[in-house]
Amino acid sequence: MEVIDELLCHAGAANGEETDLLLELRWKLRHREDPEGMLRLFCELRRRMEQRHYLAFFRIRRWLENHLMAAVQICPAADVHEIPVRLDHYCVEAVRRVCLCAALGRGAVQIAPRLRFAYRAPASAAVERELAAVAS
Repeated sequence: MEVIDELLCHAGAANGEETDLLLELRWKLRHREDPEGMLRLFCELRRRMEQRHYLAFFRIRRWLENHLMAAVQICPAADVHEIPVRLDHYCVEAVRRVCLCAALGRGAVQIAPRLRFAYRAPASAAVERELAAVAS
């Protein structure tokens, strides 16, 4: 949200419509609801603004990739496969297709695939301490 706040603070960084979209994106990220709607907003803003603010959108994109996943079911009765979301494309449908192809790559035959985007569960404090200990 700090990156979005920086874009909102600088005069001329965004026009009126872009400012409204940035505020809506910030709200959705803060409340962690409607991940697909949030992703649609991000893609729209990215198409409009990334050329002018590449570093800001690079940071937002990496944060989203670390905090989003695609929950894929190959059929309604199947287990959910968690697929990492890569934002290498500029529209949600292309991101969805890549996630479905990744599920297919795991050897699954998709009968009636279902995909929903979701926020990853926050890591527990014990896991975070373990990762910090390994990193140091």
